[in-house]
Amino acid sequence: MQYTVPHYYKEFTCIAGECPDTCCAGWQIQIDPFSLKKYRKAKGPLGNRLKNEINWKEGCFRQYAGRCAFLNENDLCDLYLEGGGQRAFCRTCRTYPRHIEEFEGLREISLSLSCPAAADLILNCREPVRFLHAEDEKEEEPYEDFDFFLFTKLEDARSLILRILQDRAHPFRIRAAAALALSHDLQQRIDKNALCEADSLFDRYSSPGMWTW
Repeated sequence: MQYTVPHYYKEFTCIAGECPDTCCAGWQIQIDPFSLKKYRKAKGPLGNRLKNEINWKEGCFRQYAGRCAFLNENDLCDLYLEGGGQRAFCRTCRTYPRHIEEFEGLREISLSLSCPAAADLILNCREPVRFLHAEDEKEEEPYEDFDFFLFTKLEDARSLILRILQDRAHPFRIRAAAALALSHDLQQRIDKNALCEADSLFDRYSSPGMWTW
């Protein structure tokens, strides 16, 4: 399995109670099956609270005034504080704001801009984004109907779009317009089942003359 992360990924740190927009309110936090089983077996005062504060039918934490039942008045998570840290979390709470896109043999991991701390990290990063790669021995079954040719062309298009957006010799509005135009032209070829024309399209958008269109 291959893994890709942006270079700033490991710099992210949750700011917990200092966050101006807590991720523990305003949305329904779903609980994965493994964590539901663990919570159902929990003992003691925390176990009793879990049994009362989980909607077992819907598989989610209950909310009060739009806030998770375990979010205390200091905007800290009681489940984290009383349950031994991150090991008490369900998958959603453990991974957010990390986002994982799954492809055959590849996992692309990023940070969501919906998290203020992640957004601050990303938007204040002065250097062009770089992507770090790692690999392990994990294998998975081939994905049914996975279009590898389309996937590789989309990867090529994304790499080109990133190069365009990172070319700071040109105003951002021009770079953004070029990226949108490339996306539009590639989508047209996908819709017409003419993906074989993608490479010539990429060559056109890679040429220095592209900036004078």
